[in-house]
This record gives sequence, C-alpha cells and structure tokens, in this order.
Amino acid sequence: MRIHSVQINIRVSEEIASELDTLAVQENLSRPELVRQILLEGIERRKQALALRLYREGKVSKSRAAQIAGVSLWEMMELIDQARQSHPYTLQEAVEDMRRIVAQQAITLTP
Repeated sequence: MRIHSVQINIRVSEEIASELDTLAVQENLSRPELVRQILLEGIERRKQALALRLYREGKVSKSRAAQIAGVSLWEMMELIDQARQSHPYTLQEAVEDMRRIVAQQAITLTP
C-alpha cells in the first residue's frame, strides 16, 4: 500500500539548518528524514501536552485525554503521574469509561 505524501516547504535560519545537518550526520540520516522524525516527535509531544492541559483544566476525562494524546488509558495515567497531576480519577469518569468499553465490546461482538 502506497502512502500519499505532501511536500511542505519552510524557511529556517542558517543556524537551524546547520544544526539539522550536524545532527543528521551524527545520526546517519538525511536531512529530510531527520526533519520528518523531529516533526513526528513534536506532534506526539504537542498532542500529549494538549491532552494533559485539557485534563488538568477538567475539560476532558482521562479516557478522552488518552484519545487526544493517541495513547492507551494506562499510558495516559503514567503521563499524568509524570506531570504530577493531582486530579483524581472520579466515579463519573469511571462510569463514562465503562460505558464506552461496554459499547465498544457490543459493537465488536455483533455479527
């Protein structure tokens, strides 16, 4: 299966280009491959930061935060612990999570 790609052009300072080239040589990668990896890592971190912020602000449950971050509920709980969040897992969140899990199981069990 072929993955469609899109070209994105950006301008960076000579200093950033030099840093990229140095790092690419050290990691034995081409500059474009290094930039792709950095973008993917950055997107992952930004999604996790957004999920943590929304969770901390009480706008989403742990389960929803995990979906936003693109990680499992258990991984999200680790991220929350690492970020030293003190927001407790509420009974309402547990009920919502159980309803979602039961609904998903009902869908997969239906012939």
